[in-house]
Amino acid sequence: MDRALVESKWLYNNLLNDYQRQVIRETITEIDEKDEQYSLENFWEVDKDIGGMGGYNLPKNPVSNPFPFGIKRSIFRPLQYAASEMELRDIRYGARHVIQYVGMHLEATTKYYLIVNQKLGKLRHYNSTLGKVVRKLDQLKLLDDMTIKSLYVFIKIYNKSKHEINMDKTRERLFTVSDALVLYLTARILGQKILLQIDSKELDSSIEL
Repeated sequence: MDRALVESKWLYNNLLNDYQRQVIRETITEIDEKDEQYSLENFWEVDKDIGGMGGYNLPKNPVSNPFPFGIKRSIFRPLQYAASEMELRDIRYGARHVIQYVGMHLEATTKYYLIVNQKLGKLRHYNSTLGKVVRKLDQLKLLDDMTIKSLYVFIKIYNKSKHEINMDKTRERLFTVSDALVLYLTARILGQKILLQIDSKELDSSIEL
C-alpha cells in the first residue's frame, strides 16, 4: 500500500476489514510477481462476500449486457466495465478507468437513493454530480456518519480520476493497482450498504439516470 494515494490509504485503514486488507495485499503481490498472468480469484471471493451484484458474478466481457435498460443498467453496468478492466485488460494500466467506473456506480446508486427518499424532487437530481448528491444526503441525515465520511474521501479520488493528470515525477502513474483495488471494494461496500435500503421492487424501475 506504499504506492497508494493518501485518500486510498484512509479508506484502506478505516473502511476495509482485516480480511479485505489482507487480500488486497496478497493481490498486489500476485500482480507484481505474475505480471500479465496474474489471477484475481481471491479478490473476487472478497467481492462475493460483500453480497449483491459485483464483478464476481457479472460477465467479464462487456459485450454481454445483463441489464439492457432501466435503473439496474445505470447502477450495475459500471461495475461490469470495472471488472472487465481488471480481468480482461490489465489493472496496472487501467487503474484510472477502474476508479472512474466504480465512481459511476456510486454516483448512480446514491442518486437513485436520494430520488427514492425525495418523492417530490425526482427530476431535479438526475444531473447532479456525486459530490452534490452526497452533500444533500449529508444534509438530510439519510446515511450514517461513517458512510458519509467515506463517500467524501472517495469523491476526492473520483474527481482526480476525471480531471487530474500525473504531475508527480516520482510516480509512474497517478493511480496504482493499490488505488484501484481499494476504490473498487470501497464502492462495493458503500454501494451495497445503500442498495440494501432500497426496496428491491424500486430497482425494477425502467428509469435511467
